[in-house]
Amino acid sequence: MLRAMKLQSSLYEEVEHDPRANIQGVYVIAIASLAQAIGRSLDEYLTGGSLSSIFVPAILGFIETAIGLAIWSYLLYLIGTRVFKGVATPSEVWRTTSYARSPGVLLAIPIIGPLVNIWILIAYVIAARQALDLSTGRTIVAAIVSAIPFIIIQGLLILLLFGT
Repeated sequence: MLRAMKLQSSLYEEVEHDPRANIQGVYVIAIASLAQAIGRSLDEYLTGGSLSSIFVPAILGFIETAIGLAIWSYLLYLIGTRVFKGVATPSEVWRTTSYARSPGVLLAIPIIGPLVNIWILIAYVIAARQALDLSTGRTIVAAIVSAIPFIIIQGLLILLLFGT
């Protein structure tokens, strides 16, 4: 995770080709999701939230991150390989992008979330570039295009869960 946080391209290349890294990718996502849940809970607490309003964002944040990353990585795989002619398998894209979530451990610290999210996006692009074997520019476009349906899906889930 430290090498992923340091944005080392060589790590993402290693992870891409190591099927044993699948379980480690699950651990990275679990740790980052838990950190995000803690951060959301602390944000709620610091703004005067009730006990129930602390746990709901934590639990939903954990679920949202875990499921959301799986959806986004598969969309990135489809768009990256079909539209931009990258070369990868869904597992390779998932493994590398799961490691890109490593800076998410810092999401447990209230207030710094936006900076950490930028760091995660940069890591995500590096991971996707290594997995898809595309140029950085094409990878950025593929990541943006794959994020659009992901954001729409997340928005719909939020509407269904919270009904606003």
